Amino acid sequence: MHNYKALKSAGKVSVAKVEVVDQAKVDEVKDEDGKIITHAQEKRSHEELQVSCKRYDPNTGEAQSDSVKAYRLLDVKSEIDHCKSEVTKIQAKQADWEELEKDLKAL
Repeated sequence: MHNYKALKSAGKVSVAKVEVVDQAKVDEVKDEDGKIITHAQEKRSHEELQVSCKRYDPNTGEAQSDSVKAYRLLDVKSEIDHCKSEVTKIQAKQADWEELEKDLKAL
């Protein structure tokens, strides 16, 4: 997430574990003749990791509804690994340029 650390320190972003209901509990429902048309079903839900970010109207500064995005730890780990890979590539590129600079200055 872009700028998460700064947004967190400014109190503009928060994280939460939220229960998301996939299916509400349904009891038996009978029609006029007493026949059951809906059987009891248990509530089904799952936990979701969410990041809420405060939003404001850029013209008025008025608060708007928070932006909420769900994250999976596996996806976050994948992004971290990708960033580490990019850093390694950039450091190698920097080392090549520094070596070339050193050799050119030695002339």
